[in-house]
Amino acid sequence: MILFNDKKDCCGCGACFQACPKKAISFKTDECGFKYPEINDELCINCGLCKKVCAYQNIIEKNTPQIVYAATSNNDIQKKKSASGGIFAAIASYVIKKGGYVCGAAMFRNDDKFIIKHIIIDNQDDLKLLQGSKYVQSDTGICFVKIKELLNNGKLVLFSGTPCQCAGLKGYLRKDYENLWIADIICHGVPNAQFFNDYINHSFGKLKNISGFYFRDKTKGWELAGKIIYENGSKVIYPPLSSYYSLFLKSHTYRINCYSCKYASEHRPGDITLGDYWGIQKEHPELLKSGIFSIKAGISCIIVNSEKGKIIIDSVSDYLSLSKSTYEKVSRQNKQLTEPSKLHPMRNDVMTIYQTAGYKGVDELYKKTYKTQRAIQFVFCHLPYWLKTLIRKLK
Repeated sequence: MILFNDKKDCCGCGACFQACPKKAISFKTDECGFKYPEINDELCINCGLCKKVCAYQNIIEKNTPQIVYAATSNNDIQKKKSASGGIFAAIASYVIKKGGYVCGAAMFRNDDKFIIKHIIIDNQDDLKLLQGSKYVQSDTGICFVKIKELLNNGKLVLFSGTPCQCAGLKGYLRKDYENLWIADIICHGVPNAQFFNDYINHSFGKLKNISGFYFRDKTKGWELAGKIIYENGSKVIYPPLSSYYSLFLKSHTYRINCYSCKYASEHRPGDITLGDYWGIQKEHPELLKSGIFSIKAGISCIIVNSEKGKIIIDSVSDYLSLSKSTYEKVSRQNKQLTEPSKLHPMRNDVMTIYQTAGYKGVDELYKKTYKTQRAIQFVFCHLPYWLKTLIRKLK
């Protein structure tokens, strides 16, 4: 049994691994740190289920945008902990209050590394684990298996993940469940956990000194600044000047299939799509004068892709402030809604150096290649927030 002929045909969603009745599939890490499924021929019975559940290769999404919103949560505390407008947290809170379960990506430290994996929660206290952006591919583990059990027991489940993970869950289930709500995120692409941990160790000292890492923090407003919390309790707000962050934004470090991702289009696997509403200053300046929407607090976009998506938004409408927009407006500065990230020639250079010289070599390459951009970014990051907002509006 051959799972894929080319690495670009595997998104690493884990559906095949979780579906195998003989546990004949395991994940192996390649030379760049990306994980790919591998079949143990001695255990395989050639049932073909692994191929059948592969949505990335077999299922064509037919959803199209039905309604688009600019949105923000009415819960200021939840919104502050979220990357943008707090929409996922609002929907998750509703599901938990209804006795349901929420599955999403969490990041936590385990001994000498950070683990990024999907977990299932059923209480408000754990919701904070799922909030915020994680610019690393999450391990779905056996969460699809557990979700199927919950669904068959009549439980309401909210699943959030990258589009390929959402499609992977649907492929694994192989039928629709009315009690399953799926929210995919606007995704640029995913680096891997090994690469991320090597970055942390190289840039901030040994992981044992760090208790928490946040890719997005709103201490200085809705932007791309992050936060590190050290074991001694000290906190550091850092601008997006690092090699990891910059190379991520420049599309140099993604899994190879991300550059041909079929979900980077209007045909989404989620009932709804969630993301930052970048560019709202130009698309909807009237909303910023209303007093309800705040650039500093963060604003989300919601794309309703299915009839069930309408039910989701109607169910949580009391938790949100909504204003209708259009797919065209939202996608203008969310390019992954219309096309995949571009495969930059430097992606090969970055990965080759990573194999030979480790993350130290990657960091040196970044500093050498992007001297001018780093200087401009440094100046921009230290401007007053009002001035940065004005510059973004004029772009």
